[in-house]
Amino acid sequence: MNGNHLTTSAQGASDPWPLLRKRGELSGATALRLVIHGRSGGLVPPCLQQIVVAVAERRAAPVELEVLTAEHPSPVQCGSQWLVPLLLLPGSHARSDVPLIRNRLKAEGVVVKSLPFLGAWDCWWVLMSRWIEDVAAKHPSLALVHHPLRPGISDRFLASIQRRFDLPVVPFDAWDQFANDHPNVVPLPLSLAPNRMSEALRQAGGLPSLLEDPQLRQGLIHCLALLP
Repeated sequence: MNGNHLTTSAQGASDPWPLLRKRGELSGATALRLVIHGRSGGLVPPCLQQIVVAVAERRAAPVELEVLTAEHPSPVQCGSQWLVPLLLLPGSHARSDVPLIRNRLKAEGVVVKSLPFLGAWDCWWVLMSRWIEDVAAKHPSLALVHHPLRPGISDRFLASIQRRFDLPVVPFDAWDQFANDHPNVVPLPLSLAPNRMSEALRQAGGLPSLLEDPQLRQGLIHCLALLP
């Protein structure tokens, strides 16, 4: 994979957040609260731990985690925060859990500025497009595999991904049949961090979860570090 190509695209001169900046705004960075899925019991995968450390260092500001699988949310340390849903797909977590988290934080007196879920960020899909070009050079037959979602908004979202990348987009519960019909296809999980789906696909010859790739991880760090 051409790491320099992707790093250059991630760290180019363009600002991924031009509409979030106010003229004359002070340069001090606001704290971030990253909403992540996590693993059973609230375990945070190493690739996400690395992002927290790197972004906090780059911004010189706190980065907190809201882990959806944790029994209890972590305490709020800062009275003003960006709420950043690191969720790739418009499933129930993005549509239902994130608004509840925002309301809870506001009820605790936190000044909350909210971002849409990660899958709605242009800067993320620019990174993904260039990265998949490099991956496809090594694996000409790819399929994007996602966690099954309820019909509706998610159908339109998945159709837009299929058009963007011109690749099959397959729900995980249909993967076995798809793999039988297309034995040479390599599965690429639409999963930010390792989970049961990505690990099962890995055992079947698939690629790792997205943020296990250092270039995509660095690109996301760059986008987060540039938030006002």
